[in-house]
Amino acid sequence: MEEPIKKKNNGCLFSIIMIVLIGFVIFSSKDNDSSSNNSYVKPYHTRTGKFVKGHVRKSVSTSPNALKKRNYSKGYYYRNKYRYRKTKKD
Repeated sequence: MEEPIKKKNNGCLFSIIMIVLIGFVIFSSKDNDSSSNNSYVKPYHTRTGKFVKGHVRKSVSTSPNALKKRNYSKGYYYRNKYRYRKTKKD
């Protein structure tokens, strides 16, 4: 008697693995895009001798609307200082 031929059903497993790999590549590339706009500042000493740790400096938008909103925000908080002061407890 002849042995029955086994069917290889690897198509479903292969497609699941490919979907997972493609999803991983897409999500990992989004993380790199957002961090690429930031810049790392190396640790340094100021003129007075104070040590400043290394840190990540976030990118700043240079669009005209962002600049206008930033200036308005500064003025708003300057005009309404009394709202944000801590009250003294007696």
